Amino acid sequence: MLGGAFIVWFMLRDLLLTRGITIDGLVVWGRDFANVWTGGHLVRDHLVTKLYDVAAYQAYQRQLFGPIGRHSYSYPPVTFPIAAGLSYLPYLLALAVWQASGIAFFIWAAKPWWPSRVGPAWLAVLTPAALLNIWAGHYGFFFGGLFLLGWRQIEFGRPILGGICFGLMLIKPQMAVLVPLSLALRRDWTAIGSGAVTVVVLVAGTTLAYGVQPWHDLLFATGPFLAQLINARGSFFGLMSTSAATAAFSVGAPFWLAMTIQAAFSAFALYVVVASALRKVPLREYALLTSTATFLVLPYGFNYDMTVPVIGALYVMSATERSSMDWRLAFYGFIAPQLGMVLAATGVPLMPVMIAGLLYAQFRSANGGASQARGPGSNDDNSIPVYPRWSSLPFNRQQA
Repeated sequence: MLGGAFIVWFMLRDLLLTRGITIDGLVVWGRDFANVWTGGHLVRDHLVTKLYDVAAYQAYQRQLFGPIGRHSYSYPPVTFPIAAGLSYLPYLLALAVWQASGIAFFIWAAKPWWPSRVGPAWLAVLTPAALLNIWAGHYGFFFGGLFLLGWRQIEFGRPILGGICFGLMLIKPQMAVLVPLSLALRRDWTAIGSGAVTVVVLVAGTTLAYGVQPWHDLLFATGPFLAQLINARGSFFGLMSTSAATAAFSVGAPFWLAMTIQAAFSAFALYVVVASALRKVPLREYALLTSTATFLVLPYGFNYDMTVPVIGALYVMSATERSSMDWRLAFYGFIAPQLGMVLAATGVPLMPVMIAGLLYAQFRSANGGASQARGPGSNDDNSIPVYPRWSSLPFNRQQA
């Protein structure tokens, strides 16, 4: 219910402003999925040079949809085969396939992580962030699922498979920005190596298929265009941003102050990740808090991508041993993707603060759990599965 509190209003507004498949003359139903479908047509037509040329891309997209607002293809060339495959379907059918496959994949990946006390695992796609991801048509279910699958493989002693999952997150690489650091702090060198090899293979394969120019254009043509969205004052993008820098810009902060605030939030997030690793917190809590920390480190991030941090919030809220303060902080973090967006629209951009509060609650909860002796497979509340500690895993007992 909380997950749908604001998204219902968004959907009703879209319905009222719909003409054909266009909403308010600016976007189409599926919103960012229009970029996936457009990109697929450009790949099929051997026009990949237009994908990252923002002006040329927008002109081509208007040929497909008619007059709509400014869009850009912000995904790396490894997504070209996905986009091309979907472009063979009519737009609305392709959108349905996209949504259904993302929902099914995320439910499957999230099931082992989902606190059973909260309800069935399919509720993972009805959280505030998940509903926004459906509304916005993004990749959130796919890279969120890969993140959870990767850590699950690490947990069960399959670091090569875990690294492959992390490497596949190259579909939206910034979402994996803390994965190498978090693995290195745990000395999961095999997973790091496997992930690196996966990335090299994906980059090499797409370079052979499409040339080096798309990679160059992504970095030096579309990249600067997207960087401008960090200072998104007055735009809809700014309302969805999880960035502390964007929040500071939105209230009129100068560049140096906005960057200083962003650095402070990033430093806090990095401290939590490093300190949690050094204190050997249980893998489950460690993985979830690194996902939350990602959105404080990134100066360019959005609420619809927070499909995993909201699960971390529910984990804290569902724990039997947690303080009322931790519950409140986790609750505000849980609703941050939608409530933070509404608050930003009123001139109070608190989403980064709410995410930081969630991370602090996760840190406190994880360290409380680290101080308790938990054997492999133990279950303190008989409803939330607790994964074995790193030191207790069979493949690492020599390091315990």
